[in-house]
Amino acid sequence: MGRHFNKIGLVALTSFAVLSACGNDEKGNGNTGQEQQILQLAAESEMDTMDTTISTTNFTPMNNVYEGLVTYDLEGNLVPGNAANMPEVSEDGVTYTFTLRDDANWSNGTPVTADDFVFAWKRMVNPENGSGYAYLFSGIVKNAEAILNGEAEVDTLGVEALDDKTLKVTLEKPVPYFLDVLTIPCYFPQNEAFVTEKGENYGLNAENAIYNGPFTLADWDSASGDSWKYMKNDEYWDKDTVQLDEINTQVVKEVGTGLNLYESGELDSIDLSGDFVAQYTENPDFKTNDKAWIYYIEVNHDVPELANENIRKALTYAIDRQGFTDNVLLNGSHSIFGHVPNGLAKNPETGADFREDAGDVVQYDVNIAQTAWQAGLEELGVDTVTLELTTSDSEDSKKLAEFLQSELQNNLPGLTIDIRQMPDNSRLDNIKSGNYQIATSYWLADFADPINFVERFDTDINRGNYSFEDIDALIDQSNQQYDDALARWNTLIEIEKVALGEHYVDVPIYQTAEAYLEKPFVKDIYRPVFGSRSFKYASIDDTQTN
Repeated sequence: MGRHFNKIGLVALTSFAVLSACGNDEKGNGNTGQEQQILQLAAESEMDTMDTTISTTNFTPMNNVYEGLVTYDLEGNLVPGNAANMPEVSEDGVTYTFTLRDDANWSNGTPVTADDFVFAWKRMVNPENGSGYAYLFSGIVKNAEAILNGEAEVDTLGVEALDDKTLKVTLEKPVPYFLDVLTIPCYFPQNEAFVTEKGENYGLNAENAIYNGPFTLADWDSASGDSWKYMKNDEYWDKDTVQLDEINTQVVKEVGTGLNLYESGELDSIDLSGDFVAQYTENPDFKTNDKAWIYYIEVNHDVPELANENIRKALTYAIDRQGFTDNVLLNGSHSIFGHVPNGLAKNPETGADFREDAGDVVQYDVNIAQTAWQAGLEELGVDTVTLELTTSDSEDSKKLAEFLQSELQNNLPGLTIDIRQMPDNSRLDNIKSGNYQIATSYWLADFADPINFVERFDTDINRGNYSFEDIDALIDQSNQQYDDALARWNTLIEIEKVALGEHYVDVPIYQTAEAYLEKPFVKDIYRPVFGSRSFKYASIDDTQTN
């Protein structure tokens, strides 16, 4: 279920808003010690729509003005959202029954009902709407795939309102990560009466949408889209938790502009990128936050040299990943020796991180790399190998490709790496069509479960043209362990171990991080490894302001 960004656009990059200033306001603001807490946000891009059926980018705004059945708390735990409690699940893991909160209301005062979810979900999978995130229903909610393929009617979707506050969901098969999927905006509710009334104008400005989350929108129109306000939602069931009264937002696209505003005291937080990161690493306001986004080398097993396991092992062990993250990136990104990112998922019993339990599946060891390399050359009956490394034409991609070229050529005698750069969409098209030998790739999950990463080793999903029965069997096994969370967890760890540590199917490189500056008085912005920022718990600490 994971995605490459090009599948639906640069979702993560455009959805992560950047916190900015507490501006001077006649109503007062948080960092002057006055009553109201008012922040200003600087977003990286305009908002085109607040219709969850259409949008594939505006995740941060949507997660702050809408809410699904479940959500995440400040510690990243799944908790009930508009549902009153966690659902009742049938013994076979296929049927989920949710009871909605009695005090779950829309911002116009009307109750949030089970029909609001039924309406929204059916609207998502209706092929006529062409929803970019409809694929996240396919294979999960019963009949969604058949509906999307035009083989079944929309009304056969496995979702039903038993009464105003009771929602029954029937899945295609047991899906252990179903609750995580529900935190994505495509699974949020929509009020049918309001959507119908607004027609084609629904979601195109602040007045043509209603909200059931911590905030509402104001002063926004998609025609301009470069500024808006978040206002505390007095109809929100958990409004007492929300401390910010107002968040003023404008689009700030240039990091340099944002830094000038930050340094002059007009921004409270600003994301850093490129060369700006190294300039501010010693600043006391400098912070980093892991993201569930990995870079790795994709390997085409159809290439004769790469069909050799020892050659693939040599490539895996020959790269000093930490040298790249510490000396080139300098933004908090760090080397990774598996596929599942740090901070994505926790052991269901102990709470340990996946990477802690799985450990380093591979490592950087030139001796192991060279031993495997010589063995591979002997098995191939050659003294030299030339491989083409396909990469995108961005500056960061060029830096990574040149680093990999240097490491591999220096540590594996007889290896030549030729770099082929192209636009990122072309890079992806070449990988999908098998027109590559090795290629830099990146991956971000759609939801916070390790299966997003390890299922990519499956014969029917991988882009490396390989097939290993033991990997496929383990993935099938994990899907059957829907009722035994710990057993499934251990199977997911085993999948990664077999794929990367025994078959060396591809080469993990590093996990990304966001680097930013933030004033000490800004508190409790939820910055998850995966997903959108939430301002529900955010506040301004007056004791830390000037």
